[in-house]
This record gives sequence, structure tokens and C-alpha cells, in this order.
Amino acid sequence: MLFIYQQALENGYLVEYANRLGLDIPRFLQDLSKGVYVDRIIADIQGGYRSGVEAAPALFVNEIRYRERWTIEQLIVAIVAAIH
Repeated sequence: MLFIYQQALENGYLVEYANRLGLDIPRFLQDLSKGVYVDRIIADIQGGYRSGVEAAPALFVNEIRYRERWTIEQLIVAIVAAIH
């Protein structure tokens, strides 16, 4: 949902999305006001930068970054190959 609405991520919108997803709104508001996940978000952003991610979405299969547009068939082949 955040990816779909990435141009509207202010707190009011976040509460609306949390509600649509059926989250516990009082807990969501408490966690949001306390910044419970800020360190995790910053770590994820920094990890993305270290991996060469410049925008979302980014696709990695078995630690290999794929930059081109893929069909579902190509993705399945890459995922199956990574498993074996």
C-alpha cells in the first residue's frame, strides 16, 4: 500500500492505510508517535544504498540485482534457478 500511495505518506494518510489493512489503530498511533521503527527504516534505507538501490521497487534474486523489466515467466525461471 505504501508503494502504491508513495506520494501521500503523511501521518493522516498512514492512519487511513493502517485502518484499511485492519491494523490495531491505537497501537499503530502509539508506535508512530514513539518512532518505534525509525532505526529499522534507516537501517533498511542504508542497506539499500549499499546494495546500489536508487529507487523502489528493486528486485534481487539470490543476491543478484535485476534492472530490466521482467515478465512473470522470466521471474519464475530466475527464482527456480536460485533455489536449485
